[in-house]
Amino acid sequence: MSDLKEIFTNWANQLSDLYSEREARNILLLALEDVFEFKRSILLVSREIDLSEEQLERLTQISSRLKTGEPYQYIVGFTYFDDLKIHVAPGVLIPRPETEELVSWIQETVSDQKNLKVEDWCTGSGCIALAIKNRNPHFEVIGYDISEEALEISRFNEKELNLGVGFEINDALEPRNNGRVDVIISNPPYIPWKEKDQMHQNVTEFEPDLALFVPNEDPLLFYRNIAEYAAMNLNDHGYLFFELHEDFGSETKAVLEDLGFSSIEIKEDLQGKNRMLKAEWKVSSNQ
Repeated sequence: MSDLKEIFTNWANQLSDLYSEREARNILLLALEDVFEFKRSILLVSREIDLSEEQLERLTQISSRLKTGEPYQYIVGFTYFDDLKIHVAPGVLIPRPETEELVSWIQETVSDQKNLKVEDWCTGSGCIALAIKNRNPHFEVIGYDISEEALEISRFNEKELNLGVGFEINDALEPRNNGRVDVIISNPPYIPWKEKDQMHQNVTEFEPDLALFVPNEDPLLFYRNIAEYAAMNLNDHGYLFFELHEDFGSETKAVLEDLGFSSIEIKEDLQGKNRMLKAEWKVSSNQ
């Protein structure tokens, strides 16, 4: 048997350069749950746990990789998103909690509708597309990305979850028209390159630049191109949803207003940041 308090102390000491004691403790609890399948309820009340030498060595390997700044989710190979187990690797972004908030907002908007056609642009791991399909099995959902590496991961997730989501290569900056659609969603690249130096190394050194950054001189590059595509392809009373850069909400809204979208709403995430946008396309008002 291993002393749990001693394991926590050693783990926190090893990771003190990058993580607070609380953060290190939470990561260790995740590792004990995810890798060794201990129940958190048991971990929180136990003084000792039964770990083999091999398991202790595995913990040491995980902490060694964490010390380099490598994200925990890449080390174990998956994360949870909207109650789905999503495989992740350095070819895709790690899904964030605020993106789950976007999924919940989409669901609030469309849950009473049937047989909608939904497109998720810059799909990455496929987490948004898969979550929408899981919540609405009757929807036709497809995810697009320009990265073959990302599509390999999203297709793996689809194979594991077997939800019936399609994933295809398609460039959001030169989008291929695939007919009329009811909902378009995107969490596109939106961080100007000049902000890279201000970001944590576990993002900048491990997560893909392709999915993160846009030119300093054109931070709305993806929003504008996807919105123009949406204006040409959304059905009457169709919806466009974006995850936003917190500093460019009003500018993104202005782009959509110029294109003829209506009922444009910006919503804060749980951190109080302007993080999500919803807009409606009304054919009658654009004729």
